[in-house]
Amino acid sequence: MKKTLVALAAVVAATGAMAEATITGSVQAGSNQMSTTTSGTSAVNTLTFEDSNGNTVFNIGDTEDLGGGLMFKGNIAVEMGLSSKILGANGVNETYASLTGGFGGIKVGALQTPQFLALAAGDAGGGLLISNSVISNTHQGASGAVVLLQENSFQYTAPTFVDGLSLKYQLGAGTTASNLNDANHYAADYKTGAFAAGIAYSTFKASTSATDKATTYYATYDFGAAKLQAMWGKAETSGYADVNSTSIGFQVPMGAATFMYNHGSSDGKVSGNRSVSDVDQAGDFIGVSYALSKRTTAYAAYYKETGTNAAASSVATGSTWNTTRFIVIHSF
Repeated sequence: MKKTLVALAAVVAATGAMAEATITGSVQAGSNQMSTTTSGTSAVNTLTFEDSNGNTVFNIGDTEDLGGGLMFKGNIAVEMGLSSKILGANGVNETYASLTGGFGGIKVGALQTPQFLALAAGDAGGGLLISNSVISNTHQGASGAVVLLQENSFQYTAPTFVDGLSLKYQLGAGTTASNLNDANHYAADYKTGAFAAGIAYSTFKASTSATDKATTYYATYDFGAAKLQAMWGKAETSGYADVNSTSIGFQVPMGAATFMYNHGSSDGKVSGNRSVSDVDQAGDFIGVSYALSKRTTAYAAYYKETGTNAAASSVATGSTWNTTRFIVIHSF
């Protein structure tokens, strides 16, 4: 054993093959006050002090130049948030290994879905609370749950043929023996100067006879004094009516502060069992961030959402939902 270790040390010293891992991440502290009002009953209020955004995370990463234009990169994300698990499962931070070169890029692991990236790009308050009226359109799980990050994923990024254009394909491999739960994601993103736009299209095989689809479009333009953001979504749940949504908002920087506003609406809602209700939704997000330093930012945000049925009267459940958040995030 000692001889083996000595030999390994000699090889490392001679070739410089020892990789240098880096540790980065962020820590979130703050409060989240939620209130849900059901038609005809008293409001239900909850207060939590835990991170439900996936912002408390430790990343252990490494990048290695393999020569010949090949580059290896790996990352392990350990999330400590309320809605997350170790190694990024059900969270929003990626754990992966990737290889890039003239052929494009290959990435495997627990990966953010193109739907999530489109939602975050098109929603003015996406970093704090993505609009529920839009996110209800995104469902690549048998239960109809929104998928932000999929384990057991493979992603291919095509080489750059047009400046500013990125093309991606991602497979979220099914966990059943027949792989019925496979999710296929296609994404095209384009950026030139102050303008950016993209589309994410996904299909999910919920059963042998049911294929669900989700499409999200986004566009942004940065005027300098303000950044406009817009988004359109469509959910096609097999056996049910389609759900369409829109979202528009803006961010206005003022010194160390940035003000955010976003309005979203949809003509229905995809529930947890993949069924679609006629509950129309409308939500408004108001937020402000303030840079306390280069690595520490404070946030205050308020979001209110209301739901009505086709007759425009209060629905029986979940007719009003609002949340107020005060957050401080420190990056390292």
